[in-house]
Amino acid sequence: MRGRDRRVLAGASVVMGAALIGGVVLYIDGTASPTTAGHKAAGESASVGPVVRTNPPRQRLFCVLAPGATSLPPGRLRGLAHHLRQYPDIALATAAQGTAAERLLTKLRTATLRWRNPEAAAAAGFDMHTARRATGDKTAHYLHAENRRFAHDGRYLDPQRPEALIYANVPGHALVLIGVMFSMPRGIHGPTPAGPIARWHFHRVCARGNRRGLKPLGDGTCPRGETLREGSEMLHVWFTRDLRSAYAIHAPEPELCAAGLLPPGYCASGQNMRGM
Repeated sequence: MRGRDRRVLAGASVVMGAALIGGVVLYIDGTASPTTAGHKAAGESASVGPVVRTNPPRQRLFCVLAPGATSLPPGRLRGLAHHLRQYPDIALATAAQGTAAERLLTKLRTATLRWRNPEAAAAAGFDMHTARRATGDKTAHYLHAENRRFAHDGRYLDPQRPEALIYANVPGHALVLIGVMFSMPRGIHGPTPAGPIARWHFHRVCARGNRRGLKPLGDGTCPRGETLREGSEMLHVWFTRDLRSAYAIHAPEPELCAAGLLPPGYCASGQNMRGM
């Protein structure tokens, strides 16, 4: 989430470093041991049932990169949003993982047709409130419309019940559905049927006790009484025309423009365009 329409979603402590904590081995880059990943194998199904809950990590050590590295290796399945590369390396996926990624994207396109209309999405329980714009702000905002019922139903990576819908919010234009976001409860890793294509990311958040985590202040610090820690995992899927950009970490604006999901005037002006 880019921090424009919302402060970042639910907080969770995710421990980094090669240590066994809460039954999960997490390495310095946030990759979980494949034998203790904290969820049942998803196989080729794009809809995942209840996961095996592990104890939430007790420490609050932050994810750090290896010395000299500017990002995580392309095959990593999870990590801090700004540590993961914007686009997945499709060539690293197996045939089964590629099929799972295609199937999930196809099912999502069909399942979300009913929510293209913001009023229909609101009626289904998605929070369609948008953030107030600063004077002169003409950039695209990306509204993450959460559905609290879906967020607490125990169903993860379910195309029929995404935790949030993502809409492009460009001044002078109607909201346009451009993707979805899946999210996990605190302390649980997201399932990975699509392997290195569909990567889970998290953000650093400020939280008070077990309360929901929010985006840090502008200087990176937390308000008094809140602690900086790693947030819960989330996964974006974008309705672009190619598999690579569909699983980008941040909004892939060049491909969203090519798919006609951002208005031509905005795309032609080059405002806020990032290749990432």
